[in-house]
Amino acid sequence: MPTPNPPKPITTSAPGKVLLAGGYLILDRKYQGLVFGLDARIHVHVRTGTREEGLGEGMAVLVRSPQFVDAEWRYWCEREEEGGGEGKGGWVRVRQVDERKDRILTPPQSAPRNPFVETTLTYALTYLTHLSIPVLSTPLSITILADNDYYSQPPSSSSSPSPESKSQSSAFTTFPTPLPQAHKTGLGSSAALVTALTSSLLSFFLSLHNTPLLTTPTHTSLLHNLAQASHSAAQGKVGSGFDVAAAVYGSCLYRRFSPSILSPVSEAPTTTNSSSGGGGGASAEASGFGERIHLCVSDLSPSRKWDAEILQQAVQMPQSLRLLMCDVDCGSQTPGMVKKVLKWREENAAEAEVLWAALQRGTEELGETLRGLKAREDGVVGTGGVEGEGFEALRETLLTIRSLVREMSCKSGVPIEPPVQTELIDKCCKVEGVVGGVVPGAGGYDAVALLVRNDEEVVERLRGMLEGWKSTVEEGEGANIGKVRLLGVRQEVEGVRVEEDLKKYEGWF
Repeated sequence: MPTPNPPKPITTSAPGKVLLAGGYLILDRKYQGLVFGLDARIHVHVRTGTREEGLGEGMAVLVRSPQFVDAEWRYWCEREEEGGGEGKGGWVRVRQVDERKDRILTPPQSAPRNPFVETTLTYALTYLTHLSIPVLSTPLSITILADNDYYSQPPSSSSSPSPESKSQSSAFTTFPTPLPQAHKTGLGSSAALVTALTSSLLSFFLSLHNTPLLTTPTHTSLLHNLAQASHSAAQGKVGSGFDVAAAVYGSCLYRRFSPSILSPVSEAPTTTNSSSGGGGGASAEASGFGERIHLCVSDLSPSRKWDAEILQQAVQMPQSLRLLMCDVDCGSQTPGMVKKVLKWREENAAEAEVLWAALQRGTEELGETLRGLKAREDGVVGTGGVEGEGFEALRETLLTIRSLVREMSCKSGVPIEPPVQTELIDKCCKVEGVVGGVVPGAGGYDAVALLVRNDEEVVERLRGMLEGWKSTVEEGEGANIGKVRLLGVRQEVEGVRVEEDLKKYEGWF
C-alpha cells in the first residue's frame, strides 16, 4: 500500500576532499591528517518514482547519472525477515534487475554494476527499516550529478546543454562515454556520492516523521557513521575514512576511527539467485545484519564506540589565501603504494617512528600557521595584513613537510613525491603569488595541491605557466607526466547540505 502522504523530493550535495598533510600517517590513530573540503560537489536528487509490478512484494528503484552514456541502474528492494517473524529484525535486500524489471541480473548476465550505489541503498534502507520507517512502500527515482572538476574533460565533452535537452543547466558537463570509462581527477567522488546518497535517502524518509537530518550534531553523526559503513563495504576494505569525514563535515583536522568498529558490518549480505531471478537464499552474513547496522550507526555497541576525532575549527583559511588543485595526466596505483610504505614502516619501526613524529609536527604546524594567519587577518591577534612574514612561515612549513615526504619516498622506495612532481611544484612556486605546494594524499603522479595568494591574476599567471609546461625529468617508462590542468576548485568549509536553490538543476531532474 502506498503511503498516504509520500515524502517530498529532496536534493543534497557533498563536497570533494584533498588531504593536504598527513598522508600515510592518517591510517594510524596515533596521528592526524589536515583535510580540506573542496567546492566540487556530488549532487543527489531523490523523489517518489513510478509504481511498477515487480518480482513480488517490494520496491522499485531507478538510479540515473544522465551526464554519462547508458548510466542507468534498476533495482528491486525487498525485506528479508530474520527469526521467522515480523518486527524490527531483518534487512533490505537490493538486487539489480534488467530493463524489463522482471528478471534479477546474476553475475554472468549482469549489466555494469554500481557497487557504491547498490551498497548504499542496502545499508541506508536496512537502517531505516530497523527504525520502523516504511521505506518499501515508496518507489524511488534517484538522479546523480557531478560537478565538472570530478572528471578530466575530454575534447568532445560539453558543458553546454545537449541537443536532446536544451533546457538542461550548463552547470554540469555531458560526457560522451560510459561512467566506468570516465577519467577521475581524484577529488573523492565515491565518498561524496555515498555521503550525498545516504543523506538524501535519510532526509527523504525521515521527513515522514518531521525529522530534519542535518540540524543537530547527533543526526550528522548518524549520517557520518552510516556513510562510513557503506563506503567501506562498497570498496571492500576499511580505509581511514578521511574522505567521508570531509564529505560530511567539510574541512577538518581528522583522526581516524578504530577499524574494529566496522567489523560487524564490513560486508553487505549477498544472495544466491536462481537463473530466473525468482528466489534465492540469504548468505550467512545476513544473520542479524539489520541489528548490527543499527548498533553500529547509532553507536550503541559498548565494545565498539565511535572514536573518530573530527575538528572542524582546527582548519581555517584566511581570505588572502586560496587552495588550488592541478590535475596531472598520469595516475598512481594508490593501494600498491600504501602496502609498500606500510611494509617499510613495519620492517624499520624505529626509523619510521622518528619520521612519522616529524610529519605529525609538520601537520600540526601547518594547521597552527593557517589559523594564525586567519586570526591575524580577522584582527584577533596582531595588526596589519598577513602577507610577508606570515606567508614566509607558511612557505617554510610546506617546504619542511615536502622534505620529510621525500625522505619517506626515498627510504620506502615509493614515489610519493617523485622527482617529476618535485620539478613541477618548484616551477609553480616560482610564479609570483604562489606560496607553496604539496603532492597531496598518498602522493604519486596524479595531482598537486597549491596554496596561493587569493588573486585572479595569480591564478591566470599559474594557468599560463602550466599550459606550456613540459617536464625535463626522465624517469623511465610509465613515470612521465603529460598535460597538467588547473582545476576550478577551491577550499570548502561546509560539508554535506540540503540544496534549496534548484535552478541549476533545471532539465536534469
